[in-house]
Amino acid sequence: MCQAIRDYGKENLNKGKSIGRNEGIIQTLIKLLKSKLGHLSKDTLATIQSCTQEQLDSLTVHIFDINSEEDIFQFIL
Repeated sequence: MCQAIRDYGKENLNKGKSIGRNEGIIQTLIKLLKSKLGHLSKDTLATIQSCTQEQLDSLTVHIFDINSEEDIFQFIL
């Protein structure tokens, strides 16, 4: 019983770390994109905030190729 509780706690801790990591990546990408493009629409912000890990990775890798909001969607769709 105690081992099951420990395993459950570790699983939730790892899940929380993953969620926190993604939130940090999202906030950093938004700051970088705002700095580069000057402004991001509410729709673009909402789209970035709902990205999967794979989409966030794609945006991160292609950050230097993004020159407009339309480019953002090219790399996450």
